[in-house]
Amino acid sequence: MRLAICPLALLLLAIPATADDAAKRAALVAGYPDLFVFDGNDVVFPDGTRIVWDDGKARGAEELIASPDVEDMFHYVYPLAAAGALTPDRDFDPGRIRNENFFKAIYGASAGAVDDHVVSVPWLGGSARVTTLLDIDQRLAAVAAGMTGELVDYGRNPGGGFNWRVIAGTSQLSVHSFGAAFDINVDFSDYWRWAGVDADPIPFKNRIPLAVVALFEAEGFIWGGRWYHYDTMHFEYRPELIAYAKAMAD
Repeated sequence: MRLAICPLALLLLAIPATADDAAKRAALVAGYPDLFVFDGNDVVFPDGTRIVWDDGKARGAEELIASPDVEDMFHYVYPLAAAGALTPDRDFDPGRIRNENFFKAIYGASAGAVDDHVVSVPWLGGSARVTTLLDIDQRLAAVAAGMTGELVDYGRNPGGGFNWRVIAGTSQLSVHSFGAAFDINVDFSDYWRWAGVDADPIPFKNRIPLAVVALFEAEGFIWGGRWYHYDTMHFEYRPELIAYAKAMAD
């Protein structure tokens, strides 16, 4: 699936002060079409929710994780699977930067509100619970259909989908809370905390083939194996980052 920039995004190109800001705004609209509009420096949803796009603050790596604005989510350019195997630089975490209020406005601000849209999707002989919003259930089903041959083993024994919870060691909600993330086979997975939280630098480890990553990316999911604080079982629906990566590559 190739994410196209909708006409609204093209109109936005005249608004921002810089070309890079324009590309980020266009990528956000391309990823979540018809869900919000830009009103100057605000992202505005139909129910009146307004979220600041760029508060002008410069943030370090920890602050980017803890309290980003929406524009900060594009701080790092996500490396697509086509870039090949990479060892992330220190604190390079494209996708771990998430403005929680933005995702609450899209998927729901409580477990109950999110659960209203969650369904079970067949997954390699089992099932996975994800949201129907943005057709994420259908997108995950398409990934499952592509998990054939030697790739099947990497999908079995999945870690799960919808689960309203915070990320370990933080107060931030996981994208699993919104039914927009999925963990594949735990038996083939590696996670930075398993390497020891005091490791410096964190030794990178991965056993997930990039062919699996490409299947997910084709449906708008990014991979936690691209992070310095890696989580190689983890995929989350972040089409805006896929769109931005493609725009930066052109």
